[in-house]
Amino acid sequence: MRGLSRLALCGALLLAAVPASAKGKPSEKKDARLALITPNGRPTIKIVKVELPPDVANAKGYTKYLKKRLLRESRRAKWGAGRNNVIQYRFTISELSIQDDGDVLRVRCTAVGRLPRGQAAKSHLTFSGDPRKRRQVIEHVLDIVARGVVIRLAELERIRRGDLSRSGVRAPRAVD
Repeated sequence: MRGLSRLALCGALLLAAVPASAKGKPSEKKDARLALITPNGRPTIKIVKVELPPDVANAKGYTKYLKKRLLRESRRAKWGAGRNNVIQYRFTISELSIQDDGDVLRVRCTAVGRLPRGQAAKSHLTFSGDPRKRRQVIEHVLDIVARGVVIRLAELERIRRGDLSRSGVRAPRAVD
């Protein structure tokens, strides 16, 4: 009888020593390949310059608004870089025309973003809205254009870093 209780005690200790993953629960380990693909953290984003055409009314207010929105969109974008990296870019609104056609406000905007090594992204949008909500319509257009440029710049940066699998862009072919 004593031998049986010792055997039961040893079996209980053995079961207690077995890790939880061996008892049938799925392993919480992360794939090592995933660690190579996705760097930890987010890069530091520096917007070197934000420019608007000089003839735009309230250019200072729109520049301030645009900087906030660009930082927000930059934080949300996947740059393919980790916390030890710095991403810098310039953002220029080359055209911002506002036409009041009676009951419709037309806003036309063209923006260009440039990364340090000469790569650029351009976005163009024409949008109409209620002339009584002039500021909201203009800010909405700036939001859309800024988001488009930042997303494309992030994709260009991922391509530059060799992370083509997440961007959906094929590798460039050599031209003879």
